[in-house]
Amino acid sequence: MGPVPSLPTPDRVLASMSFLNSLPGVVALMALTALMVVITDWRFIVLGLGGQSILLTILATRDSPPEWALLRVVTGGLIAIMWYLSARAAGWGRRPVPWLRWQWPLLSARGLLRLFMVIFVTALFLTYRPRLPLEGLDPDLAFLCTWLAVMSLLALALSDEVLTAGIGLIWWLEAFHLYYPVLEHNAMVEGAVGAIKLLVGLACAYLIVAEGMGVRFPQGDHE
Repeated sequence: MGPVPSLPTPDRVLASMSFLNSLPGVVALMALTALMVVITDWRFIVLGLGGQSILLTILATRDSPPEWALLRVVTGGLIAIMWYLSARAAGWGRRPVPWLRWQWPLLSARGLLRLFMVIFVTALFLTYRPRLPLEGLDPDLAFLCTWLAVMSLLALALSDEVLTAGIGLIWWLEAFHLYYPVLEHNAMVEGAVGAIKLLVGLACAYLIVAEGMGVRFPQGDHE
């Protein structure tokens, strides 16, 4: 038997995806964020959160050690798993759309409003190119942080759903998490931000289950 191949190191994994650590990665992350505001189906949000975690990890390697950057994938993956399990426990995805026969969601009046607002905000961004005053951060990442902050406000304002509110709060934390390593490298702050993300994800998972149990067992019917 030949020697067992060694596992790839974090540096090698991130180096293989280095082409995303530039404008393509920023554009992909912005497009994914916009779609998550418009398409509020829980399956898409869970998958989108995983994709965002990968892209943010790659972009974070500019100012953070690879080991710290990879914590974003772990955190995002745990939140996505919690939300998936909570949604399944609450009975989401069984009716009216079966899990394995997912269809493109029809746009309601609220969905059309979200789509219009995202298009409007995108037009403003492409025209005026606003940026938060984040000194020391690369211009494209400063633009991305501004986009995440605005999309988080939009998600919180346009929807009363648990997952959309949760993802809006997480985007605020991600914008801060992208900028903080430029100021200093502090392992305690990195861990604290990751822990806050997990707490937000855990709170949303609890609310999903509680909402599902409330629908399944209305007050007075379970006694």
